[in-house]
Amino acid sequence: MTDPLPALARRAEGDDFFLASPLAAYARSEGLDDAGLAAAVGCSGEDLTMLRLCRTPRREAPEFWDDVTRIAERFNLEPDRLADVVQRGLAVRRLREAPSSGGFLLAARDDEDEPPGEQP
Repeated sequence: MTDPLPALARRAEGDDFFLASPLAAYARSEGLDDAGLAAAVGCSGEDLTMLRLCRTPRREAPEFWDDVTRIAERFNLEPDRLADVVQRGLAVRRLREAPSSGGFLLAARDDEDEPPGEQP
């Protein structure tokens, strides 16, 4: 009999409630497979399945760190490393869900070649 948890964790990728969602967004953005994602987070492949089934940390600053710390302690992970992956995954999801500007993302840039006060 096969273990149903990996399939459940994969289905959870589409639900923002589960940590699987930002982890999947991060992995896609970095071109990582499961082994690469596990290495990025700092866990084993078996722990990755259970990590995916955790609740996504709350987004407010103090609660986010409380949740990340609790998850990191449970899986013996570095909290800062986990927080970085989760925050980047959440940002990727927000960008993908944001209304587009004609299919383009606009970015601000500093242009040191132009004198102050002049507009391009």
